[in-house]
Amino acid sequence: MRAARIALLLAGLGAPLLAQNAPPPRAPLVTREMREMRHRLVLIPTRAIAYFHSMDSIEERLRAQGMVLHPETVVLRVRLEAELGEARAALDEDDLATAGGALDQAQALLDRLAAKLGG
Repeated sequence: MRAARIALLLAGLGAPLLAQNAPPPRAPLVTREMREMRHRLVLIPTRAIAYFHSMDSIEERLRAQGMVLHPETVVLRVRLEAELGEARAALDEDDLATAGGALDQAQALLDRLAAKLGG
């Protein structure tokens, strides 16, 4: 009986030592395509924010004169924000195909917004 208790005690002490000697879990593999997508997900919103600030400034000046931005310009901003949100969510799920499509769409919308704002 005493030997069984000692064996259980030693087994209980040995488990943490085995866990300490186990190799650390591997980080998920990040592919070149994933890095490129994440890079695009930084570049496109950065450029978009600059145009959004310009839009806000223009809108403020127009409002002072009793006018508003063209609704299509406002819709472009909303659609761009939605596409960026979709791209971010897809990348969080490692869905590169959906993320790529959303980023392509966001880039196209950003280019249209830039053209409307004279950029």
